[in-house]
Amino acid sequence: MNKYAFLLLFLGFLSAKDTGCGRSKPVKPAKPATEVRPADFLVKKLNSHDLSGIQTMSARAQIYAEGEGQSINANVNLIWIRDSVLWLNVKKLGIEAARALITKDSVYLINRLDKTYSVKGLESLERQYSLPAGFPLLQQAVLASAWFFPDVLLQSDVKDELHRLSGANERHGVEYRLEEGSFAMRTETFIQPRESRTITLGFGNYKKLAGAGMFPYLRSIEAYSPETGSLRLELELSDVDIETPKSYRFEIPEHYEKIE
Repeated sequence: MNKYAFLLLFLGFLSAKDTGCGRSKPVKPAKPATEVRPADFLVKKLNSHDLSGIQTMSARAQIYAEGEGQSINANVNLIWIRDSVLWLNVKKLGIEAARALITKDSVYLINRLDKTYSVKGLESLERQYSLPAGFPLLQQAVLASAWFFPDVLLQSDVKDELHRLSGANERHGVEYRLEEGSFAMRTETFIQPRESRTITLGFGNYKKLAGAGMFPYLRSIEAYSPETGSLRLELELSDVDIETPKSYRFEIPEHYEKIE
């Protein structure tokens, strides 16, 4: 399973719009930001999107991904359980192609097409894709809630008609962009300047979801690292359900070959 397929499975639950034919166009904000807002005001707006009481979520998604000279259209089913599990399966033309299980410390992947599987520590993906934290950050991204560094002092300005919060510590840079009016988070970026790694999570098409308030059904991920090059993933969520426990299975067939 190549690096691109690994990223597809690992990040498939996060991301934005798939038209079935390629990359979606950036959406301009409904109301352009013109006046710089205080940083603490914007942080408070981000923190007001508090979904810490939600324990489970399931959804379906259409996904489009490109990288390493490849592009993929597929369907994804996901189940998330707070502080425990993220389960995904990826289907193409109605046939399961791959399955992933992400726990608090490991990522298990099954490639049905090649009859192979792999097991990796979650920390290896943190290093490779500029993720500053493990499972806690992932579940914040599932819920489209901002993840903050405790030691980063944020400053605010206006960039591309959006409010921007940005700052850095010794290792990471971070940036958040918010809509004017709704103050919904549009993007969240983590950067490792020394390693030339970056990842941007995008959120859009906010709609009312029972029990979760305004929730983004469109997601995107753009990542770059020297090891993988540039990767792009977009996804459109549907059938989002919260607080309805779902069952899942993850069994590795005995005849599958383990790969590194």
